[in-house]
Amino acid sequence: MIKSPTTLTRRNVFRAAAGLAVAGAATPFLTPSPARAEAQSGPEALNGNGFYRFKIGDFKATVISDGYGQIPIKPVFVMNASDAEIAPVLKANFLQPVVQVTNNVLVVDTGQERILVDSGFGEKLGPAFGSFPGLEANLVRAGITPESIDLVVMSHGHLDHIGGLVTKAGALAFPKAQFVFVDTEWNYWTGSRFESEVNTSPMPDGFKKGTISAARENLPPVASRARFVKQNGEITTGVHYISAPGHSPSHATILFVSGNEQFMHMGDIAHHPVTSLQRPNWSPIFDYDPAQAIKSRKAILDRVATEQTMVMGYHFPFPGLGHVIRQDNAYRWEAAQWVW
Repeated sequence: MIKSPTTLTRRNVFRAAAGLAVAGAATPFLTPSPARAEAQSGPEALNGNGFYRFKIGDFKATVISDGYGQIPIKPVFVMNASDAEIAPVLKANFLQPVVQVTNNVLVVDTGQERILVDSGFGEKLGPAFGSFPGLEANLVRAGITPESIDLVVMSHGHLDHIGGLVTKAGALAFPKAQFVFVDTEWNYWTGSRFESEVNTSPMPDGFKKGTISAARENLPPVASRARFVKQNGEITTGVHYISAPGHSPSHATILFVSGNEQFMHMGDIAHHPVTSLQRPNWSPIFDYDPAQAIKSRKAILDRVATEQTMVMGYHFPFPGLGHVIRQDNAYRWEAAQWVW
């Protein structure tokens, strides 16, 4: 049992990931419809500087940056393809073997409630994910106070999604909020199996330690304020879980509906707009059940492509908004046009 909060350093976590990459690498290293991006009035509300505002029907939404870091494509984002398969894809997309990765945290004002989806790393990797200020500082920049959050909705229980639920001192980061989880996802991360299964997974050691400590340290403090929803169930009016297991046991995406407009927070169904969409059979090192994750990824990508639903990629280049478009037997990413 971990007796005190564990703070990992970014250097140790990313060194572990980079070490795996070096060991396995042979190559050197919007149209905003149906949901639409919307400019705000006044220079203090100008998009950029760690946040980005847009609209989903009548809902007002803001993407908040939790910072960024450098991640090796192999094996972190792709562990089931050879260097020879990966290299031409990277070259065709002007990518290096190590790419910048973000955490994009979503806030949605429905007019009835202010909802935060996922909470970033919090202080589990120090004050911010990378060299950029993290979630807390960027919420302030966007004029959103932690006390104003009514619901914190979790896509799943990994370190970079639940790390910001609790402060380093052990207090609730969103003191007036209710915390919403898929019931079976909560049961897994508060149960007896997850620690041994994480430790025997292929994840880098730093991520294993961080994932275990985040579950043990951040979930018990929110238990008395937690609410549990079935897969595909309604979270609140206009907001539903969409079942997408595989990345974690009961991973889910979150669908927002306002009027005639839909928007999907994809969680970790896709980690990168190239590796996940152009090669949906490529598996990241974090997937709990890779075969199931591939099935879920294809199902969600096919759905949003067919319905032309605007989506957000949690780890896509900030602000991670755009559309998924079918291309041959896979997909491509069309980023939403930035509205200042």
